[in-house]
Amino acid sequence: MRTMIVHRIHIVLAALAVMLAAGCSDRAGESDANRPTSRPVIEEIVVAPVIEDIVPVRFAPAVTQPVTAPAPQSRPTTAPATRPTTTTRPTPRPATAPATMPATMPATAPAAMAPALAPESDPNYFIAAGDRALARDDPNTAIKMMYRAVELDPTRVASLRGLSVTLVAARRFSEAVPIYDSILGMDPNDQTARFNLALALTRVRDFGRAQKEYRIIVEKDERFVEAQYNLAMLYHAQGKLQDARRTWLKVIELAPKMASAHRLLAEVYMDLAKPTEAMDCFAEAAKLKPDEVSSWMNLATAARQAGSYGRAMVAIHRAEDLAPQDALVQYRRGELLLELHRTTNKPELLANAIAAWRKSLKLDPTQTELRDKLARIAGPTTAPTTAPTTKPAASRL
Repeated sequence: MRTMIVHRIHIVLAALAVMLAAGCSDRAGESDANRPTSRPVIEEIVVAPVIEDIVPVRFAPAVTQPVTAPAPQSRPTTAPATRPTTTTRPTPRPATAPATMPATMPATAPAAMAPALAPESDPNYFIAAGDRALARDDPNTAIKMMYRAVELDPTRVASLRGLSVTLVAARRFSEAVPIYDSILGMDPNDQTARFNLALALTRVRDFGRAQKEYRIIVEKDERFVEAQYNLAMLYHAQGKLQDARRTWLKVIELAPKMASAHRLLAEVYMDLAKPTEAMDCFAEAAKLKPDEVSSWMNLATAARQAGSYGRAMVAIHRAEDLAPQDALVQYRRGELLLELHRTTNKPELLANAIAAWRKSLKLDPTQTELRDKLARIAGPTTAPTTAPTTKPAASRL
């Protein structure tokens, strides 16, 4: 179990690295969407439950009037998506508009006009320069500009926000953590900054504190779906299965059409040795994502574990319809037919299993173990020796 947990943590980190750097790639929901995930334990090397988080939220440009720190607003989630299901960025709530000035000023107290700051003394000048550098894909220059803005006014939240987001965009997560801490020290209710802090903490492997920050978020706003999702992923990756189960159920309550949440809850049930519950969750994921091979392969595996062979056959046939030239689909079909043959002792099922395996070996001749299995069951096979340009990914079963 300890090895499995460590393995998951590495994959969670790899997933976050891709998504934080790419600027909210929308996979978020389904990792390797066309590959099945079918083992009762998560074998993250091929199909990892990737955290469906978003990249740090970009704060609004600095203005001269004080601005209330934006708080993230839970948004409806479309059925992924490949965060796992597509997940959109949390939308900050509009900042409170500054109070309007009176139409006329009292004649006895004319307003004194403040002298304009020189560019080298104006934090806004360096924030704007940093934004332009980011737009040119020059994060190093952007960071220098943002650091300069903070040096001019270390207590100015807008400067700290610009620096923190720029550091994360440059993948300098360890530097971003204390900046987010400073922001939260000034405004502990800034949910957006806390969410981004949790992302950075995950990237620097401080999982305990990342969980703490996510819990603070959901205690204040249980409808913050992204925070609930990422918290569930952290629980699952560390083997806290009951905590993960409860949190996935909350995610599904908030976003019932998020296919990846149903799929990942099913994986938790598989790890808990509850294949019947997993089968139901995989079935819902397949209903929401009917065009993905992995949806049906997962359902077939869970149904087979639950002893529902009829449902398993229906699911594997749906997968075959979607990907008839997928060697892995044919391999799994052969496994299921062999198991049915052993249960019913019908010779035609064994013949069909052998045919499916031969087709799989023809599509991917590199399957040495399958070749040996066929040799034991049906005699030598004459599958071609030239490997195809692509080969099926390893499965979770």
